[in-house]
Amino acid sequence: MNPQDIQDNPATTLEKLRELASRDSLESPETYRTALETVLEVLNKEESLIQLQDLPTIVIPDIHARRGLLLDVLSHSIREGPYRGQQIFELLQSGFINVVCVGDIVHSEERADWVINDDGDWTTELLDKEMIRSLGTALIIMYLKMQYPEHFHCLRGNHDDMVGELAKDFRKFVGLKFENDELVFNNGAPVITADKGESILVREWILSRGDGWGPSFLDLWGQFDRALPIFAQGTYYVVSHTLPQTALHKADIRNKLRPREITFELTSKRGDNKKAIDKTLQNLGIKNTVKRWFYGHTHVSSQTNGGRYEEGLDGLVVRLNNQKNYVFAYVPGLIDSRDFDPTKDVYIKTPSEERFHV
Repeated sequence: MNPQDIQDNPATTLEKLRELASRDSLESPETYRTALETVLEVLNKEESLIQLQDLPTIVIPDIHARRGLLLDVLSHSIREGPYRGQQIFELLQSGFINVVCVGDIVHSEERADWVINDDGDWTTELLDKEMIRSLGTALIIMYLKMQYPEHFHCLRGNHDDMVGELAKDFRKFVGLKFENDELVFNNGAPVITADKGESILVREWILSRGDGWGPSFLDLWGQFDRALPIFAQGTYYVVSHTLPQTALHKADIRNKLRPREITFELTSKRGDNKKAIDKTLQNLGIKNTVKRWFYGHTHVSSQTNGGRYEEGLDGLVVRLNNQKNYVFAYVPGLIDSRDFDPTKDVYIKTPSEERFHV
């Protein structure tokens, strides 16, 4: 099957994507499996290092099951420049723009979506709703990749690791003690109130279901996760989920059969190690041309540029990630005759606001 010809692909129109994003029930397991199998045909033809076309690029930070984030960004109309007044989705359809998501497709970052009290207790109902959101978001990502394989890309994030390759378990809300919306610590360690976190609960949710779910579904998701690229390279910028803390080599980044440790560096580490970043860019042969490294993973405080972005290393690294609001960056291409300027090219809005603003 040609992935672009998948029957009734919702990514052919924004209206169909909106309808898909509005659903509050699970699709059949066959729907998810067909999408996974078909998008793998696309992803398996690519390397893990994506070479972006010399076009303006939209960078979407950590998604975390926010279907509304994806739809609102695609619905946005460019404010200035050669594409002024044109919608991002229409530009994507025409092949005039790149869209790069930095990953973390699944797992809501709202505590109330996971737990019912400050002791981190969860319910089956909440978990079911979380899976509807997460798998629904993944479907949108997969359909967009099938339909626009050369221009739509989603990188791998640490939360996409349902099978436990990167971490056996991680928890942010489930089984953790909170007081006044703050995590409680004891002797420097978080107070744990249960033996399972979010990733184990999600894994068990899949494994415990029959009729198309179970181990075979988890294995298929693992193939999808491992097939996602981990690095995107533009003319004067690069994008990854997070920054490496040790220098990486081009061959390792490109290789989908790379060791787990390489994937871990670009999905799970925190901090901005200048030596590791400079050496990685040098190993890629782009140290003298890259002016910006976009990434997510760690939240940007609302006290920093209104939560839109945070710069580091004299502007070389630009972090985009707001768990409460919707954020994206417009990275100018050759047609714009200018480079990225965070003060005018990073947009934000609340989920309820109609339009993005700077």
